[in-house]
Amino acid sequence: MVLPMRSLIYLVILNWNGKEDTLACLNSLKKLNYINYEVIVVDNGSTDGSEDVFRAYYPDLKVIQTGQNLGYAEGNNVGIRYALEKNAEYILLLNNDTIVDSDLLNELELAADNNPNVGVFGATLLYMDNPKIIWFAGAKWNPQTLTFDYPYQDQKIPENLYTKTDYACGAALFFRSEVAKSIGLLDARFFLVWEESDWCLRAKRVGYGCQQVPAAYVWHKVGVSFDGEDSPLREYFDFRNRLLWAEKNIPLNDFFRLIISSIFSLFPHFSIYSSEKTPFLKSLAWAVVDFKTNWFNPNLRAKRRGIMDYFFRQFGDCPDSIRMLNKTYKVTTHKNN
Repeated sequence: MVLPMRSLIYLVILNWNGKEDTLACLNSLKKLNYINYEVIVVDNGSTDGSEDVFRAYYPDLKVIQTGQNLGYAEGNNVGIRYALEKNAEYILLLNNDTIVDSDLLNELELAADNNPNVGVFGATLLYMDNPKIIWFAGAKWNPQTLTFDYPYQDQKIPENLYTKTDYACGAALFFRSEVAKSIGLLDARFFLVWEESDWCLRAKRVGYGCQQVPAAYVWHKVGVSFDGEDSPLREYFDFRNRLLWAEKNIPLNDFFRLIISSIFSLFPHFSIYSSEKTPFLKSLAWAVVDFKTNWFNPNLRAKRRGIMDYFFRQFGDCPDSIRMLNKTYKVTTHKNN
C-alpha cells in the first residue's frame, strides 16, 4: 500500500552504544511505504564507534552528536527540537532496538488524519523474539494498585484492539508537532522510564487525546537498554521515577499511599519456618541469615538508592554504583544461563 505524499514526518532514533541494533532498525526503515519522511539519529556520546559506522553505511543520514549520555528523555528532546526547527508536521520517537512494519507510517498518519482531535498515537509493540505476541498495546492507570495495567500484554493480537490508552509507549511514540510546541518536551529529570507516560498525561490534560493504532506494528527487543527488565538498573530508574511521576500526576492521598508501600517494599520478607523436628532457635537463626542475605539483594539495593535519590531530589542519570551493580548482575545472569 503506497499512499500519495502527505505530511512531513521526522523519525528520531536515539543511540547509545547500540550500533548493531540501530543499523538493523535503519535497514528496516528502507521498506517503509511512506514517502515524505526524514530520519534523525541522535547519538548519546557513544564510545563504540557508532557515529562512524552510521556515517559509513548511511552517508546522507542526519546524525546529531550530543557528546554525553543524556538519557532517553533529553536525548530525544535533542531530536525533537531539530525536527521542530525543520517544520516537521509529525514526529515519531522510535527505539533503536526495534524493527518496523512497512506500513507503519501510513497507519500512524492515517489514524491522525481520521482523528483530528487526538494529538498522540502509539504503535502496537510486539516481542522481537515472539513476533505474534503483544508487549504493549495500551495502558490504564489503576488507582487501587497504584500502577499501570497492560490489558493485552503477552497475548496474541486480537481481532479488535481497544484504542484508548493513558499513554503511548516511548518505544514508538507518534505525535503532532503542535503538541510539543504546546506542552513542551520530555521532562529530562526522568532520564529513563516513566517520562513518556508523564508527557502523554500532560498532553491529555490540555485537551490532546492519546490513542493506540492497532495496525501500526513495531517489533521490540524488550529490556535491551537495561540488560534485562528485572535488572538493578531498571529497578533503580523504575522505583525512583515512579515516585517522581506520581508526585506530578496523582492525587495527594494516593501519592502518600505509594510512598508508604514503596518504603515497605524495601525490606525483605522475614519468616520463621516452624517444624517439630527443628528447634525454634535454629529456625530463627536460619530466618535471620536469609533476611541478611536478601537484604543485600542487588535489586533491593537499587530500590533503596532509588528512593533515597528521590527524596534528596537527585534525578537524571543514576549513580555509578548502580551501573557497577548492574555489571555484576549481568555477569552473574550470563553465568547462570
